[in-house]
Parts: sequence; C-alpha cells; structure tokens
Amino acid sequence: MHPEVEEQKQKIKEILYDCAVEIRATKAALYLSDGSGRYELVTEYGFRSTARATLDNNDPIVDRCGRGRNAFFVNGLTAEPRFSERLYEAASDRLLAVPIYSRGQLVGLIDMRDKQAKAPFEQTDIPKGQGIAARIADLFSNKNVFGQRFITLSDTNEPSPAATEQAPMAAPALAPASPAPTPTPRPAAAPAEAPPLRAPEPAPARRTELPEVAKLVLQARQSVSQRVNIAALPDTLTDVDLAAARDVLRIVLLLPGVVIASFSAFGHLGGVMEVVSKAPLTDEAMRVFEAKLNIWMKKRGESASSLRSNMQTPFGTNGQPIRPDQLVKVLTAPVVVGSLAGLALTVAFETAPDRQTHEMLAAFHAQLQIAIAQSISRSAVGSLRWRAAGKLLEPDFSHYPELRNHCAEVTSRAEDFAKFLALSAAEVENVRLVATLHDVGMRLLDYERLYRKYDLAPEEVAILREHPTVGAAIVEPVFGRELARAVLCHHERMDGGGYPHQLHGDDIPLLSRIVQICDAFEAMVSTDSYQPPQSRDAAISTLALGAGTQFDRELVQRFQELMRSR
Repeated sequence: MHPEVEEQKQKIKEILYDCAVEIRATKAALYLSDGSGRYELVTEYGFRSTARATLDNNDPIVDRCGRGRNAFFVNGLTAEPRFSERLYEAASDRLLAVPIYSRGQLVGLIDMRDKQAKAPFEQTDIPKGQGIAARIADLFSNKNVFGQRFITLSDTNEPSPAATEQAPMAAPALAPASPAPTPTPRPAAAPAEAPPLRAPEPAPARRTELPEVAKLVLQARQSVSQRVNIAALPDTLTDVDLAAARDVLRIVLLLPGVVIASFSAFGHLGGVMEVVSKAPLTDEAMRVFEAKLNIWMKKRGESASSLRSNMQTPFGTNGQPIRPDQLVKVLTAPVVVGSLAGLALTVAFETAPDRQTHEMLAAFHAQLQIAIAQSISRSAVGSLRWRAAGKLLEPDFSHYPELRNHCAEVTSRAEDFAKFLALSAAEVENVRLVATLHDVGMRLLDYERLYRKYDLAPEEVAILREHPTVGAAIVEPVFGRELARAVLCHHERMDGGGYPHQLHGDDIPLLSRIVQICDAFEAMVSTDSYQPPQSRDAAISTLALGAGTQFDRELVQRFQELMRSR
C-alpha cells in the first residue's frame, strides 16, 4: 500500500463510516488502485472477512465502474446476473458501487451492501455516495499516488516536470518545422500571439514567484467536486439510447427461429417500442405480439400502457408477411439498467427454441442492458464535462466579456476546423473542451487589474505568461492529463520559441496546435482584441507567414483550405 494511503488511513475510515450514516449501508469496503491495474482493500466495515482482498479489471464491479464512470446499484440477486456471485459470497442482495476518479482516471471504488431495514438502494443514494467518494479523492488531490504525476505550478525555483515527462498526444505526420527567431511578446491581454513582423527582442524571464496562485489553484481543485455535482444516470431514455437498443435487436433477429424482436420503454419518450422483424407484420400479428407483452406486464403488477411502435425490417420487405399463427413462442424479460423502470425485451419464435438458443438469447439480453447503460453513461459524462467546464470558467469570465467572447469564438472555430480535419467525434469533443478552457488560467492571475491594459510592463507580461501553467493545473484534476497538457502547450511554437517549456514540432500536442491557430486567427479578426482588427484574408496571410515557425505548417495549409471552402 502506498505510504500516502497509510498516512491517511484513519481519515479514510472516518469518511467510509459516513456510508452507514448518510446511506444506511450495513456493509462498505473501500478499494484503491495500487498503480498496476489492481485495487487493494484499504478498509471496510460489516463484511466480516467476506470482502475480497484485491480486485482487478475483470471483476464485474470494477468493469462497470470503469465503463460507465457513474455510480450504480443492484437490488436483488437475480436483477443483474453478472453481479449475483458477488452478492451471494457476501450474503447480501443489494449492492451500491461508487467509482472514485482522480485526474480523469479510475483510482478506486466504494462497495456498499444492504441498507438497513431491508430497504432497496435508490437514485437519491447515488449523489450521497459520490460525495463520499469525492472526499476520499480530495485526500490525494495533490499527491503523487495511484501511478499519477501531479502538474505543479511554477511557484518555486524548480521547473515543473509534468509537461516534459508526459508523452505527447499522437499526431499525424506533418511537414517539418523550420527554425525562426523568438517573437516579441505581445501585450499579455491578447488571447493569442501573431507571427513576428519586426526584429525580435529577448523574451522576459519566467516568474519564479506567484503570490497566492498555488493556494488559489488548490482551493479551486478542492471546490470542484462541490461546484460540479457528478451527474447521476438520467431517469428516462433518449433517442440515442434507443438507437443503441436497435443495434442489439438486429443481432437478436439472427437467432434460430426468431421472427420478431422488440425493446419496450414504458413511460420513456411517451412510451415507445422499437420492433425489428424478418419480414413485414400483418396488423393482426402485431396486435397479438403487443397483447402478449401486455399480459406479461399485468402479471408483474405493472400498468400496460399504449406504446408508439417504430418498425424496421433489416432483411427487406419482399418476404411474405408474418401471420399470428407463426408466433409459436413469445418470451419477455425485464431490462434492468440502474433505476430505470418499464423496460423489456420481447422475442417471438416461429419454432420452439432449444436450450442453446435460450442461452444465446440470455447473452444478448445481457448485452442489451450493457449497451443501454453505456449509452446513458456516455451522455451523462458528456453533459458532466461541459457542466464542469462552465463551473471552472464562471463566475470570473462573466466579468470579462471580451475574454469570454473570445473563448466562445475560438471554440466554434476549433470545432469547425477539427471536423474539417476528419477527426473522430471524441477528438472533436476534446478540441472543443481545450478551446473553451485554454485561457482558464487567466482567472487567477490578477486579470482584473490587467484587463484592457495595453502597455504592459515586462513583469506584467510575465504574470500573464503563466496562464497556460495555471490553466493546466486547474484542468488536470477534472479532465485528466491529455486535456491538461493541451492547455499547457497552446502557446508553444514549432521552432521552440514558445512558452512555458519551449517544445519543438510534434512534441506539441495536436490539440494544442489546432487550438493555437484558431486562437491566433480570432485574436486578429476580432473587434475586441488588443490590436486593430484585420480582415479575414489578412489574418490568413499572417498565419501563413508563421507557418513552420510559430504554427504547424500543414495545419495552416488545411486551415487555409477550410477558410476558402467557407
């Protein structure tokens, strides 16, 4: 166990006991990463030696926490078969698991069992559990544990190692950069710098002291979990979630004897049923199919309301229509995803299924639950990331409309550019986040006094040149290393004359190079900038002058293509 964890063990125990106080869980176990892919039992109560000493990524609880990034609960031994063994071995039938994330990585989890008075776990227990997990994560927010490196500020005389030791983001093969002299530092109020148009002057030395900045950043880190409530799973489905269900239904249709497969969502999106069939259905066959589902619902004591049906025939519509007498066997099973209610999988066979088909159907049923849970989690995480970005920017950015508008324009331009470069959807989303947060470090650097000031003294320039480092320190615990590094490097230059670490060429992350071009372009064309606005053509020409020295040569060429196409 890491020495830092041992030192905090008593405090960890005190926090874990809040699972009994706030959630009324009769058992709770805390597992933390050892940095090698395993999770060690740090402390527990109530398990009476039934808690496992270590877990790995193959454990179903760890796997679910890592895939969904959200807390989840299971009520009943048979509710979700993949967790049945873990429930049985601890003589429990209710489970609430809460992941612990630090700097964008899963570093542990809390395993809770059996609320008092045999009460089931509920959606209201999830934010309570997440609050407890956040308090445990805060104990190690500025420690080098769990195999992570902590981005430090340049508030001492020692250089920050984080940016130079982390591997850069993979980038496409681009034209090699040609060396050029270091540019004159522009007025620091500007969000981006233009290529040098006059003789260079020595850049001011980096500041070695940042009064109160380290303290302010630490406060910002500690308050993130309080300012941004981790999103619980939504209480209803979306069209995106239904699309994930349709993908699984098409596969179910390939099982021997299956003629119809449907996913029903009562009370979601107004009540909807996604149906796939091997051939068109007669009206009477559809009525029989729906009647079978309604009978199953009534047997469970649930109201069977009307559903809006969305029909698909993946194999075409040329076959003979399916008749009621072909529905020899109709099977329905509940689909359990978190606390969502009213979900069901219904499958109709034209011949009685054998045991092997039953087993295959059970596997697809489990896959359907996983697909929907992952779809919901992706949406929840995406929403959370943007809520977190907004909390990191506000309320400070609302006081500086030019800076706020600049970040919005850079975000829009960078998203357009990333799509033009045919980056993946995940990469486009990361570009948007980096563009939104690239100047977040300004909020802690006396920006209110320097805002709108044009003739800055060298020491004031030096202050604002710290904003990439401060911004990366703010971004890292919330969004992880990759995005923090991209924020850190958005003022580096291809010729090594940038800051804060004078990186060269492809050592600068691709995300940073994309945002840097959009940042400079928007600063040049904006009417709110520190300099007189340029026309679009003039700004593009200025970018071309800096291609290979300040900016990535190939990316500048692609940006020119984008602007011509618009």
